[in-house]
This record gives sequence, C-alpha cells and structure tokens, in this order.
Amino acid sequence: MDTAIEELAANNKARCIAGGTNLLDLMKVNVMNPDELIDINHLPYNTVEEHNGGLRLGATATNADTAYHPLVMQRYPLLARAIMAGATQQLRNMATDGGNLMQRTRCYYFYDTATPCNKREPGSGCSAINGYNRIHAILGQSEQSLPHTQVICV
Repeated sequence: MDTAIEELAANNKARCIAGGTNLLDLMKVNVMNPDELIDINHLPYNTVEEHNGGLRLGATATNADTAYHPLVMQRYPLLARAIMAGATQQLRNMATDGGNLMQRTRCYYFYDTATPCNKREPGSGCSAINGYNRIHAILGQSEQSLPHTQVICV
C-alpha cells in the first residue's frame, strides 16, 4: 500500500486501476491520459463485511462479490438488486466498489473532447445547457451554468 501511495504522490498524473471499466473507456476516447497506471488489485481491500451495525465495502471488492455476498443479499437486498441491474455480468465481475465511487459522469459532452465541459476542464462551460440534453439530470445548477438553467451533469 505504501508503494501505491508513494507512486501517486510522486506523479499527479498517475491513476490507480483495479477493474478499469470506466478508466479504460475514458482513455480510449482521450478524456483521461494518465502518465502511469498503478495496479491496486493486490491491496487487501476486497472484503465485504459488517461493521458497527452497517456495511463496509472494500474498494477492490468487485461488484459481483458485493451483490452476491450473503450479508448484502440478506440485509441489503436493494443494494444487491441495484448492482445487478446496473451492469452486465462481465462488468460486475471486473468493476470494483471503489471504482464505482470514483466513476466519472456519463454526460455525452464530457466524453466529447471537442466540446466545452466544466467537469473535464473547470470554467470552460457546459455544452449540455444549450445543446442536446434530453437525458441529462435536472437537479440544480453549477456555478458555471446560466442562472436560469437547471441542467447539470452528474
């Protein structure tokens, strides 16, 4: 673990990779271009366990391990169902719980590097405001969006 932390501290353009299901997609379309990938699969954070009356999910536990874990299926069936509905079996076998928390937005404009995107480059603007935004979340606004709009990327 110390080695991974040291490597990240030494290179701010390095990224951790476990399952890589989101990171590799972002690299394919040049949204992310890390200088170095640090494999964290060997770290001891792949457990799913009860903790202080709640649930502790290890960052490198796969979505499949979490969804099929007896504790999750018994006490957190909605979580198990959500994981099962959220991806194919192949993705659940690779994707990690920590990766899900770190996953970037699914906005089309975020993935389109030819358009401005505040999530990709803060202060550049948001193409979803006046562009095609039928499938975007209507939750509020970002500081860079127009005052009258309610479209933001999540």
